[in-house]
Amino acid sequence: MNLKHFKQEGSQLYEMKPQYGSSIILIAGLFAFAFVGYYVAIYSLMWGMLILGVLSFWAIATKKMSIDMDKRLLHAKVGLAKPQVTISIDSIQRFELFTVSNNFIKTNAMLSAYYLDESGKEKAIQIAQGFTVKAMQSILNEMEEIISDER
Repeated sequence: MNLKHFKQEGSQLYEMKPQYGSSIILIAGLFAFAFVGYYVAIYSLMWGMLILGVLSFWAIATKKMSIDMDKRLLHAKVGLAKPQVTISIDSIQRFELFTVSNNFIKTNAMLSAYYLDESGKEKAIQIAQGFTVKAMQSILNEMEEIISDER
């Protein structure tokens, strides 16, 4: 199995490699606005953008996703406020590839997994985010290959 977006830890654990593309642009933009706020002496803008930049960096640094095929579980941690979610692979209903367009230009692509929680309610978790549908489709194809590989 050729893995581009995941790294294999042990025989049945797959960790998703960090996706930094859109995150770097977001953080750089926030720090650029902080610099502009300092340059034009709007210190509330500077401090606000610095705080948002640090929080964004922290959220991106703590984001994780792994697939444990021994226990047939998917572990996902997205954002600062949300706790880590453990999803049974059998409870996954579907994957959704969602794009955001502005004036017919695709600006964002997101890959989400929809699953049933313990009470039977459908919930969603974001797996990956980037600029191109091709990259998200590649991640989805790799996930489906890992999940369907029943060794």
